[in-house]
Amino acid sequence: MNILMTGASGFLGSRIRSELEGNHALTTLGRQTISQQHIRCDLVDETPQLKGYTFDVVIHAAGKAHAVPRTSQERGDYERVNVQGTVRLLTALEQLPVLPQAIVYISTVLAYGRSEGQLLDEKTSLNATDVYGLSKARAEALVCAWGERTGVRVAILRLPLVAAREPTGNLAAMMNGLRRGYYVRIGDGAARRSMVRADDVAAVVLKAAAVGGTYNLTDGCHPSVYQLEEAMARLVGRNRIPTVPLGVAKAVANVGDGINGLIGRRFPLDSMALRKLTSSLTFSDEAARQHLDWNPRAVLDCFR
Repeated sequence: MNILMTGASGFLGSRIRSELEGNHALTTLGRQTISQQHIRCDLVDETPQLKGYTFDVVIHAAGKAHAVPRTSQERGDYERVNVQGTVRLLTALEQLPVLPQAIVYISTVLAYGRSEGQLLDEKTSLNATDVYGLSKARAEALVCAWGERTGVRVAILRLPLVAAREPTGNLAAMMNGLRRGYYVRIGDGAARRSMVRADDVAAVVLKAAAVGGTYNLTDGCHPSVYQLEEAMARLVGRNRIPTVPLGVAKAVANVGDGINGLIGRRFPLDSMALRKLTSSLTFSDEAARQHLDWNPRAVLDCFR
C-alpha cells in the first residue's frame, strides 16, 4: 500500500511510522527529512508538490499542540499550522490525477471543549474555545467536507492524553518532578482521565482508514490521577508522594490566576490546571470497539 504521512517525526507520528514502514511504501512529508522517500515541505506556508505520486492512504498527523500561547503571534500559529496547513495538504491532494482512497486525520478530544464529564461519545458537540482545540475542530470540519465533496473516505481519530514508557509533554513533566522529588499530589487524586497508548493508536490507523468514521480512542481503563502518580513513582523509584490539601491548592491557583493576568504567561498552577487535576473527564471508545475491533491495553502497563 502506498501511504503519505505528515507529522512522522513527532511523538505519536514516529510510532505510526515505525508501525507502517516495514510493510508499506511510506512517503513522509514535512520540514525534516526522516525517510528515504520524503517530500520536504513546510505546510505552514507551502503547498506540497505531489506530481508523479500515487497514494492509497493519507495520514495527517502533523500539527501544533501543547505549547501554551503567550502572544497573539503564538495564538495565530495554531490557525496557520493546524487549519491552513490542512488546507494546503488537501489542495495538493486534489491536484493528483488519482485521489487517495482514504485520509486519516489525527485529532484530539480537546475539540469537545469539555473540562469534565463521563464517557462522552462522538455525538458530543464540539465546543472548544481554546486555540488548540478550536483549531483541531476546524481542521476536522475541513477534512470531512473535503472527503464528502471528493468521495475520499475520511477517518477522524480523537485522542486523549497519549502515553508511552518514555512520555512527552505533561507526563514527562510529571515523571521528571517525581524523579527529582518536587512533584506533589493535590487532594486525593480521585479524578479520572482518559488516556491511550501511542503504540495502540499506531496499530489501528490503517483499520480506521479502511472503515472511515469518527472515533474516540482510549485505553478503556481511564486511570485516576492517583493510580497514574503511583505507577510513575514506582518506575522512578519514589516510595512517597507529598500531598497538598485541596484548599491550599485552590489558594495557590487563585494567586496563579492573578500572575497570569499580569504577565501574560502560565503560572505552573492556576484555576484551569487545578480543574484538570481534580475533575474527571473520560470518553467512550465503544464506537471504535464495534467498528475497528479496538482492543487497547492499559496505559498504566507502560510504567511497570
